[in-house]
Formats: sequence, C-alpha cells, structure tokens
Amino acid sequence: MARARRQPVYFGTGGFSGFLLLQIGKTGLKWCHEAIKMKWEGERTHMEKKVPDWQTFIRCNGGHLIIRHLKSGLAENLEIPWPAKLKGIECEKVRFRAEDLRSLAGHMQTLDTVELKECEIGEGALSVLSGAGSLRYLSFKNCGISDADLAWFHGTPKLRGLVLAGNPGCTDAVVARAVGSPLENLNLQGTCFRNVDVPLLLSFPQLEYLNLSDTEVTGAALVQLAVNRRLNVICGHDREGVSMFRAAQRDSWKKRLSYDAGPAGEAMESVRHFFEISRDGRLNRSGLVTERYLEYCRAHGYNGVDPGQKVSFCDSSVPPYQGYRVVDVEQITRKKFYVYSECDDMVLSQYRCLVIQTEGGWKIDKNEWLTDGKWKFRSLE
Repeated sequence: MARARRQPVYFGTGGFSGFLLLQIGKTGLKWCHEAIKMKWEGERTHMEKKVPDWQTFIRCNGGHLIIRHLKSGLAENLEIPWPAKLKGIECEKVRFRAEDLRSLAGHMQTLDTVELKECEIGEGALSVLSGAGSLRYLSFKNCGISDADLAWFHGTPKLRGLVLAGNPGCTDAVVARAVGSPLENLNLQGTCFRNVDVPLLLSFPQLEYLNLSDTEVTGAALVQLAVNRRLNVICGHDREGVSMFRAAQRDSWKKRLSYDAGPAGEAMESVRHFFEISRDGRLNRSGLVTERYLEYCRAHGYNGVDPGQKVSFCDSSVPPYQGYRVVDVEQITRKKFYVYSECDDMVLSQYRCLVIQTEGGWKIDKNEWLTDGKWKFRSLE
C-alpha cells in the first residue's frame, strides 16, 4: 500500500502588522523562525520612530466640548473649537484666563452643564456664566476657587447638581446663593462647611445626595436633616454620625416608636439568623420565609431562596448580605414587626423586612429597600 504523501500545514499569525504564513514540515520550523526574525527586524525599525508628544485631548461631540490635559502641568492658550450650539463643557487640568471663556457668552441660552476638574481659573473668568439661566449641573472640583470667584452665582431654576469638592475657600455663602434651585445632588467635600451651616440645607427639600466628607460637620448636626426621607448622606470622617442620621430618619417613618422588647428581640434575631445562613450559601432558607411571600416573588420572576434556585435576575457568586447588620425594629401588631437593617456602604443604605409570628416560628413576609424616599419591593438576595 502506497504511503500517503505528507502535506504541509499552514497557520496564520496576526502578531505583526502583516499576516504571516508559517509552513510546518521537515524544514518548516527553521523557515518559520527566520521569517519571524526578518519580520520582527522590519517592524522594530518602524516601531522605533518617535511618537508625537501628545498632551491635550480636545473633542467636540455634538453640543458637548471635552478638553483633557493628559500630562503634568496645565494646558493653556488653547485654540478651542466652540460648537455652534454649546450644551456642555467638561475640562480637566486647563488654565483659563478671563479672555479664554468670553466665547461662552454666546451660548447662555443653551449651556446646561459646566464641569471643571483640577483647573486653574483666573480672576473674574467665571463671571461670564452669570447669564447661563439654563444650567442644570455646575461642578468645580479641586479648582482652588473661593466665595469671591462665585460672587456672580445665584442658582438657576433648573440647577440639579452643584459640586464644590476640594475647594476649602468655599463656605456656606455659595450654598446660600443656590437657595431656590431644585438641587438633588450637592457635593461639599473638603469645603469650609460647618455644623452651624447645616440648617441651610433644609432649604433644598428635593436633595437626594449630600457629600460632607472632610468638612467640620459631625453627626450631631446631621440629625437635623432627618426630616428629608429621600436624603442620602456621605460623611466619611464620621460614619457613626451618618448612622445617627439614619436612626433619626427611621424614627420619622415609624408610626409607633415603642415596642414589646421580648417579641421584638425574637423578630430581630430571626433576621440576623437569615443573614447568617445566607452568607453560608449551603443551607436552605425557605423555612424562614412565608409561603405567601415566596409565591409573590415567583410571580415577579424570582424562583426561590434555596441553593441552586434563581434568587434574582442577576445571581452573584459573592455570598449575599455581606456588611448587613440589623439596627432597629418597629412594632406593627403583637405578632408583626418591621426589622430594619443597613448595609455598610457609603450612604448606609436602608432595608427592612416584615417579620410575622407563625406556628412555625418567626418568618419573613416581605422585604423592602429605601429608594427615592419610598420603601419599594426587593427580592431576598
């Protein structure tokens, strides 16, 4: 029987700019090595060409202008391609003189976003924004500005976000000028905001996120803001103070502050036990949940709470309820309690379980989380 002739085999590699065919045969390996070597020598010559010293990225995307300086120092004396209809400007590490921003005067009717980060702003340069009555978001992060640089600022009817982070020269005076604006996000991290200034924040009933980290504000003052049920506070230097704020906020929701210590303790312990076995990940939990609640979950796309069952639309390999702790309780009836817990995240997010006493013991009958100032359904993780 005649022996079949061995055919060469070809492989492709895209490791270089071209596409190189490699022949594997009796002498193929040597040929491949030489071919790769020659190809590499040619590519190396091309690669050793000097790359331009590119420092500043400027992009005009529709009505949004983005300028970012990518190296040390600050970009300056730039030829800025202002769009015909400017809606937003985002700049990082740029030095602005008053004359650099004069062109903004022609866009006061359309400009709604100004975001400057680590920029150096010349005296009077920002005053051109005084006519921007449509501003929705105004941010000066680590720009070294003070109250004097924002003397022109008086808020706007549409202003939702104000960021003064990293500017220790800014005080409550700037915030006071924003009164009347529908602020939802206020970042005062690293400013000269103090406890005595906190009542001013009650002037913004729509406020949802407040950052007071690295200021002189403490938890004793934050409690005054608890009447705002939708408010989330970040205060990294006083986590206990944020916890005090959350406790006062919970009390404002409760219909009844007193409770029977015995059954309340049992209800709280049942939720702690649920968290504990949930972190284990190997134990069944359905015995700690009412059948009525399980049926409700199934009707909303959640199949179960035991291992191997789909718990939510996005199951995670991370054990659930990490950093959760039971913190409070509210008595509804003799056999029904809300058990509150909070997660150890930036804002101490709030959750609550409705726990009822059944013949089989205390069981979870509902689970909710606080969002937008309202308690909303949440699946058990």
